[in-house]
Amino acid sequence: MKNYNNSASCCILEKNSSIKGEFKSECDFRVDGNFEGTIETNGKVVVGKSGRIEGSIVCKSADIEGYINGNVQADDLLSIRSTGEVKGDVIMSKLVVESGAVFNAKSIMKGENSEDASLKKITNFGEAREKTA
Repeated sequence: MKNYNNSASCCILEKNSSIKGEFKSECDFRVDGNFEGTIETNGKVVVGKSGRIEGSIVCKSADIEGYINGNVQADDLLSIRSTGEVKGDVIMSKLVVESGAVFNAKSIMKGENSEDASLKKITNFGEAREKTA
């Protein structure tokens, strides 16, 4: 019998499949089909190019190539690929948005030492800066 490592396990919702409801797990979750509801995992959520989620996600990290409409809370990295589209409210520690991605979300970035980092107002746009190449 083959030994399986639970930390390397992954649940997959295949393309052309649909689920409505609540998903809770310790493992990673990949969505290539349609999911409507709530996803809670201590692992990573991957939304493939054909994946669509309508609902809420709470996870360690997320990699989005498909579509999400809802709330996303990623304790670590939220990465939105060039084919990805995110609409809703987002809380994360780190954010990567590739060129071509659609990011229409209200976002809050969590700081290392605080629950929610405050937004900093950028001023002095006209100030002279040294140019580097």
